[in-house]
Amino acid sequence: MKIVKLLVATAALFAATASFAADRQVHLRGEVTAVSPTEVTVVDRKGVKTTVKLPPALQVMDVSRSSIAAVQENSYLGIAAAPAPQGKVRALGVMIFPEAARGLNEGHFPWDRNEGETMTNATVAKLSKKASATELEMRFGSKTQQVVLDGATVYGQFMPGSRELIVVGAKVLVIGGKADDGATTANVVLVGRDGFIPPI
Repeated sequence: MKIVKLLVATAALFAATASFAADRQVHLRGEVTAVSPTEVTVVDRKGVKTTVKLPPALQVMDVSRSSIAAVQENSYLGIAAAPAPQGKVRALGVMIFPEAARGLNEGHFPWDRNEGETMTNATVAKLSKKASATELEMRFGSKTQQVVLDGATVYGQFMPGSRELIVVGAKVLVIGGKADDGATTANVVLVGRDGFIPPI
């Protein structure tokens, strides 16, 4: 039952994130300042306040801190990264997927946390430890992407959560859409545990 719940929740998460560049797609990162059974107010890092509708079918992800020790060959990861020399990318945030979520939204595509960032959802085909950093060869289908992990990389992991996690002061990533009237409705809310900021 837990695996089924995880698959359903994760499928909702990555169905919501698969085409973030599409018109009206919303990724809202910030801190919860007010919450009710039907709405949440989030203030982003620029101080902009947004009220978001919470529908009955809302999915909540419980995101906690992890570490590079959890990254191994054959791990399935989601990596938010910035460009690096020689066609590589430098990992800013790494989300370690549970085994039940392997393969969901696999690929390498633009990401919207900061200008020029990308997201790579893929399997670790090779892990190489070097003096100042660790390099990963990430494989998705027949393609690969070289990723550099360094001391600034933040690591997280997730599991299905409940609405009770959405409280004032929580750090969240809201994934949703904007209607013609400008109202924003959440599909998925990733909530950082104990003040942790979701790393993607």
